[in-house]
Amino acid sequence: MRKRIFYILLLLVFGLTGCDDSGDTIINTPQSLVVEGWIENGEFPIVIVTKTLPVSTESQNIKDLSEYLVRWAKVTVSDGERSVVLTGLYDENYYPPYVYTTAYMRGELGKSYHLTVEYEGQTLTSTTTIPSTLPLLDHYRIDPCEGTGNQYQITACFYDNPHEKNYYLFFTKTGFKSKHYLGAYLGAINDEMIDNYVEYPVYREHQYNDNDYTPYFNAGEFVSVKMAQVDSSTFLFWDQYTKSQTLTSNMFLSTSTPLPCNISGGVGYWSGFASVTSYFEIR
Repeated sequence: MRKRIFYILLLLVFGLTGCDDSGDTIINTPQSLVVEGWIENGEFPIVIVTKTLPVSTESQNIKDLSEYLVRWAKVTVSDGERSVVLTGLYDENYYPPYVYTTAYMRGELGKSYHLTVEYEGQTLTSTTTIPSTLPLLDHYRIDPCEGTGNQYQITACFYDNPHEKNYYLFFTKTGFKSKHYLGAYLGAINDEMIDNYVEYPVYREHQYNDNDYTPYFNAGEFVSVKMAQVDSSTFLFWDQYTKSQTLTSNMFLSTSTPLPCNISGGVGYWSGFASVTSYFEIR
């Protein structure tokens, strides 16, 4: 449920709305398509297509969200040499539980990937690049947090090449029920702000329906941490997203500025990751 709430809010933030002067009536703008997609080295592309949700003062039943899911889009990914039309399928390991993917293309370091989404006369496009090098991850350190009982802090220790311009992202996932990695809280790093050798805390993904949210991990949890290098447009989206989290526990109300996107003709993101994934059991 926690992961579902996260992605519902991610869709909500793309629903652009306006208010009248009285502040009592919400005026909805035309509905847009939302693309959430990524491709990483050695993995198949994943694309989720939905429609923006109207923001309303009235309660919305979570069951009604299925009508905003786009199941019949034509989604194509090209690497400059060949194009592959992705297949839409139900997959409960993601939320929303319907993704477009293919087993005929895997991400490769240094390649650019062009995405095209066609649906009901609309065409959305985007291009992302997987950086040519993987993050220079040295190791992770897991330390007990004083005064928290059974909670632990994960710290990433890695090198940054001073001769390259690099952007880093961290994603986390707990347990085995989902394949969906969520952006780690404060997990976007511009190498202008770090030294050649870095020790950076990796926090748990933010949970919006948890009033006692903690950035730390609990004893007995199985934790996966994905560290990725990304291009500048991918970083711009995730950096602004993580900053919005620091303003309030409710991302939708955190800022009146829309999140930046790299989707032409719609909203959302198409991200390329040069990633390294590590797995831990917190003991």
